[in-house]
Amino acid sequence: MKTYSKILMTVFLFLGYTSISQTPKLPQALSKINTEGFQKSEVMNLITDLSDVYGPRLTGTDQYYTAAVWAKETLEKWGMDKVYFENYCDDCMGWEVTSFNVEMTAPAYMKIQAYPYAWTEPSKGVQIGDLIWIESYEDLEKVKKQWSGKLQGKTILIGAAPQQNMLFDALSTRYTEEQLKEAEKSIVPAPNKTLGYSAGTMDLIEDLEVVFESFMRKDDAFFAFLKAEGALSILGTTPFFPGVIHPSGTYNYKESHAKTLPYFAIAPENFGKLQRLIDRGTTPKIKFHLDAELYLRPQNNVNIIGEIAGSDPKLKDEVVMIGAHFDSWHAASGATDNGAGSAVMMEVMRIIKATGLQPKRTIRIALWGGEEQGYLGSMAYAENHYGNVKDKTRKKEVEKISAYLNMDNGAGQMRGIYLQGNEAVRPIFEEMLAPYEHLDVTNLTIENTNFTDHDVFDYYKIPGFQIIQDGLNYNTVTHHTNLDVLEYVPERDMMINATVLAALVYQIAERDTRLPREE
Repeated sequence: MKTYSKILMTVFLFLGYTSISQTPKLPQALSKINTEGFQKSEVMNLITDLSDVYGPRLTGTDQYYTAAVWAKETLEKWGMDKVYFENYCDDCMGWEVTSFNVEMTAPAYMKIQAYPYAWTEPSKGVQIGDLIWIESYEDLEKVKKQWSGKLQGKTILIGAAPQQNMLFDALSTRYTEEQLKEAEKSIVPAPNKTLGYSAGTMDLIEDLEVVFESFMRKDDAFFAFLKAEGALSILGTTPFFPGVIHPSGTYNYKESHAKTLPYFAIAPENFGKLQRLIDRGTTPKIKFHLDAELYLRPQNNVNIIGEIAGSDPKLKDEVVMIGAHFDSWHAASGATDNGAGSAVMMEVMRIIKATGLQPKRTIRIALWGGEEQGYLGSMAYAENHYGNVKDKTRKKEVEKISAYLNMDNGAGQMRGIYLQGNEAVRPIFEEMLAPYEHLDVTNLTIENTNFTDHDVFDYYKIPGFQIIQDGLNYNTVTHHTNLDVLEYVPERDMMINATVLAALVYQIAERDTRLPREE
């Protein structure tokens, strides 16, 4: 008995000594990360450059590529061990607007708040025509029967009129403690929507091309009919109040895609007035022009990849990946979608490099192109490195990736992590995030979220995670709108996001084993 007790005591002392001898290492590392992230932060300089100088970053455009070069040079300046481009699309076209205007000239003058949808045709100079309203075009044969021969020289107002909105609901919010606790109580990954975002399944990835093509091409026949009938232009809206313009919804980005007539998103209030005039028997007259350029430069379509090399001889070939989509829509500067996520992930790399810490595993950043068109960048990367989507076999590189962390829900503060059904990582993340409990970033939910690039990694059974973030005004004001600008990016939130993620990534890279995979 005494011998057994001595053995237990020896083991206890050994474990205690080991724990005590190692504990100063992590606090010291986190202290360095905190000092660099909070006291020497560069994240707002990064988002200012991305937003004001290098925004917007529409897929396929020269401006996207110019921004990509800036990101690559910035990572190189910080001393990353590798920085390089990987092409993801050979037929994604660029589209840039140089001038446009939309106005009502009769029965009275009204300046129409508008922005053209991407990849639409330019007008042939200034055009003037009567406005007609086609409320629904789901039944195309019915539309043809009613409107054939009546659209020559007309501008078409399409869709239902937005319902009145008195703005009683707050435009900007943070998650409440009750919402986060409810999400933590979830016991299955899907189909929960506790925090308001979609609960994903892997079927989306396998059928991604079919799903997106079906979604993107659903209006092509109607638009082709309008063009064949000699219509001049199209006006549509999305009910973003007050006066927000939301021009995301055309996906004719490939060279093979038919391009629509000049097509403008307009403010819901303007749409409402035009529709009411038509209802009262008055025909508005619309004057407009759109100068825009379509071009194909495959060299513009690149993912930006950067690495901090691992230091452990046995683990340096394993990788902790972080990422965010780098492309944006075109009506503003792409500050919250997703300049904020890109700036945060770049700052994560800067913080870790600037501290002088030498993580055991390689840390790799990927700034993806073409996410808005269906994960084009991350899908191309995955198929190149991990194997074709529907193949049963996977390349060995899959086993080298310990985790992928993604940020793409605006500029709001990190509040925790969606576990994507991977219950085994919960205690690991709890321990890693514990030093930042005072910042309220430790909320974990088993739930899935989808519609961004981590879906791709999750599909390949790589532990892929999206960050829970406060919504702020992302879904009410900035998402894909003309107000996606720097004014809606809070500095404190950005600093917390970058610093906490740097600490989390560093700890994952230091583990003796990879993060556990989903069964």
